[in-house]
Amino acid sequence: MRSQILAALVLSALVGSSAAAAPLGLAWGVVAEPATAGAHTPGQMAEHLEFLQAHGWRAVRSRDLGGAELGERSVLLGFDDPASALRYVVPLLDLYQMPAVVTVGPAQAADPAFAPVLKDLAASPWVELLPRVEREPGAEGAPAVRCEAGAVDPAARERETLARLSRTLADQVARLREVTGVAPVGAVWAPGAWSGAGERVAAGLGLTVQLPTFTGMPPWLDPPRIARYAVPSWAGVWALVQASVHWDPQNLPVRFVEVDAAWVCGGGDPGARVARVVEVVRRLGLNGVRLLPGGPAGAWFPTTAAPVRGDVVGPLAQALHDAGVRWVVVDLPIPSGNPGRDVTLVTDLARAVDVDLVVLPAASRPEDRLGEAVLSVRPAARLAWRDGGGAGERAFHLAPLTPGRQASRGLTVAATTVAAADAEAASRAVAGWDWIGLPVDLAEAGLAVSLRSLAAFALPR
Repeated sequence: MRSQILAALVLSALVGSSAAAAPLGLAWGVVAEPATAGAHTPGQMAEHLEFLQAHGWRAVRSRDLGGAELGERSVLLGFDDPASALRYVVPLLDLYQMPAVVTVGPAQAADPAFAPVLKDLAASPWVELLPRVEREPGAEGAPAVRCEAGAVDPAARERETLARLSRTLADQVARLREVTGVAPVGAVWAPGAWSGAGERVAAGLGLTVQLPTFTGMPPWLDPPRIARYAVPSWAGVWALVQASVHWDPQNLPVRFVEVDAAWVCGGGDPGARVARVVEVVRRLGLNGVRLLPGGPAGAWFPTTAAPVRGDVVGPLAQALHDAGVRWVVVDLPIPSGNPGRDVTLVTDLARAVDVDLVVLPAASRPEDRLGEAVLSVRPAARLAWRDGGGAGERAFHLAPLTPGRQASRGLTVAATTVAAADAEAASRAVAGWDWIGLPVDLAEAGLAVSLRSLAAFALPR
């Protein structure tokens, strides 16, 4: 599974994919000799760069991203540890004549002892220094689920976060301008740090190119946004060439478990119920989860637009992402008839959940304010719409990811028994449905029997 991810990324052009609308973004961390845990060796780096060059990949600079068509085999190289990049990577960039971005975090930009490293990096014609935005302190790890209501103001909390980001990023920009003599054109976002609001802060400082980093399969983004894949230390290029894995950019099929937030708080320890959902995902090898977050009558996430029952969906989504779930799907509440209140509710939901796919009401359209509200907070999220036809109230459809590709369909099965749910999922899969899920209580009932009772949902490992 791990080799498939990087092989898919690097080989997408080699297997004839025409979906690449933007350069491939690759990011490496620490480079060390001798090898240390979690680090790449100079030999690995030479192997990676040689492979890219030998197969016709052209390294580009971030300043090129807003210009003309860059070609299918364009790649943006990035290194997130300046000290080891100076020692081990810069000689390789000079050897292969490939430009790369080296990112500088807040602590590194502020440390006077780090000045010689930045100066030497800036002296290389192959290095472009860009500020790196780190994840907010305290954001690591899933917070505890809170089922009781409480006084919350997500907008005020976000304003404080953005004010800190503005100050920190302004200091980084000033430092890099001082070192290089030119202002950086973009911002690099560490995994989990990127958001629409943060991007707007960066753009206000002149950082128009956005480079968010992902530890899993990154989404397709149009320039000047480029998704960077954090290359893990175990990845070896030549073994990946032999694997010849085809990359489906939608990472299909998706098999998900559906969870109503009220179920998590339905009795006993809510943390134990979250653990039960994670166990279902693990045992079936699911790559998705669908969350029903509550509506205008009472929401299970912090908001000022409706009565708050508790902070459930945010911690649950984070716990599932931490467990390796690729797709977190959230259904938006049915509109209440008050457009301003609905937009506030949806915006607060997007703030609370690191969502990958949002299911809008059937009557919505791509240009509607609800979809815009989601994308303003989570720019990489995809939008889906509930099916207004006879496929069932839990059915939805997605627009094609890129022109020329087929649209996707999904649903949560309507069956109420394990055997019937498995049969329905098998039938839907044959009919071309890509996204298929089942309620968590039905999943647990099936797993109590055997994995084979839910064979239509279990994904290959």
